[in-house]
Amino acid sequence: MDLDEKEILLQKLAEINAKKVTAETELEIARKKLAEYEEKTKKAENASRMKSLFLANMSHEIRTPLNAIEGFSRIMAETDSAEERMKYMEIVESNNNRLMALINEILDLSRVEAGELTIKKGMTDLSELCKSLKMIFKFRCSEGVDLIWTQPNMKVTLNTDVNRLTQVFSNLISNALKHTTKGSITYGYRLINDGQEVEFFVSDTGTGISPEDQKHIFETYVSRDAEKQAGYGLGLALCKIIIEKMKGTISCNSKLGEGSTFRFILPFEGTIGGMSKSRSITTTNSRTIRVSTKTDVQNAPLILVAEDEDSNYELVRIVLNKRYRLLRARNGIEAVTYCEEEHPKLVLMDIRMPDMNGLDATRIIKEVNSQIPIVALSAYAFDENIREAKEAGCDEFLAKPFRVEDLLDLVQKYVKE
Repeated sequence: MDLDEKEILLQKLAEINAKKVTAETELEIARKKLAEYEEKTKKAENASRMKSLFLANMSHEIRTPLNAIEGFSRIMAETDSAEERMKYMEIVESNNNRLMALINEILDLSRVEAGELTIKKGMTDLSELCKSLKMIFKFRCSEGVDLIWTQPNMKVTLNTDVNRLTQVFSNLISNALKHTTKGSITYGYRLINDGQEVEFFVSDTGTGISPEDQKHIFETYVSRDAEKQAGYGLGLALCKIIIEKMKGTISCNSKLGEGSTFRFILPFEGTIGGMSKSRSITTTNSRTIRVSTKTDVQNAPLILVAEDEDSNYELVRIVLNKRYRLLRARNGIEAVTYCEEEHPKLVLMDIRMPDMNGLDATRIIKEVNSQIPIVALSAYAFDENIREAKEAGCDEFLAKPFRVEDLLDLVQKYVKE
């Protein structure tokens, strides 16, 4: 091979190497672009999924109190008993407050996103704040659940936003009430770190939260628990935002089956004084709606009502108990058990319930006895929710809030007296 041929070959080899480097560079760029596209697609899909979950959860949270308001308003107008009217009015008022609190949370989150959440400080007596919380929640405890205020032996006045502090405390106690069926809910405050900070706490003996769910529980619009249809709502995300806005921190310590403790710590800026004897104030519920499965219609058809919300069950009970015998299940597991043992003529099935949801319970019931009619009563009322209920085996779907007449018509359709 002469010199010219060698130079030509070397030149061609150089050109090939240059093209190879260029191709590898272009390939690497294409890979990066593909990875960026996949990441954007993943984020978009996750955002869309969380948006759908958020809308479905809000639909449920709004429709549930509306169901009680609509139903009991109608019943209240038709009853002649002043005592019953007063009881129904209290239920309506309670659900009005629940709906208003939810709307305020949604508006507050909107203000946060717009950067408009403000903190307005003023000197606040923490003992008076805790007393007001006791008055707010003492009638909302279930039977068997004690509300305990652990009062310190000193009067503490804190320079803080009393409305926002009450909002955080109220959200934490409300969540504790949702997940505690027996035992106690304890709340209070104490000075820590040589009086440099004040720690507030809400502790319960409820169902507890798994370690995995605790990682996400304060995230805005995101709750693994909500996906399992037991959700904690918007309140915890808002609590975190408020506490951080007040230069504090919030945390959760929980164990499944044993309960949860939420703590939030704020810098202490205030006064200490007014010594008083340390004591615990225990309040039990004297006004909890007591429901009974007994009716005067001893030989009437038996209807199983699977419903964990007391006010929603009370509405169904009042509408139906003069014509039918009712049996209540507070979760899907009880619903399956009662169907096997009591053989009801009809099942009115809520969808979102603790331990086992209504869809899973319906599948099991239908597998054992496909002839038993099941009517879904749910505040999840989007098209996909109705489709999922029908696919699970529900014969009908009645969205909350429902009209009393529609409930009666459905029951009469499936139950022959």
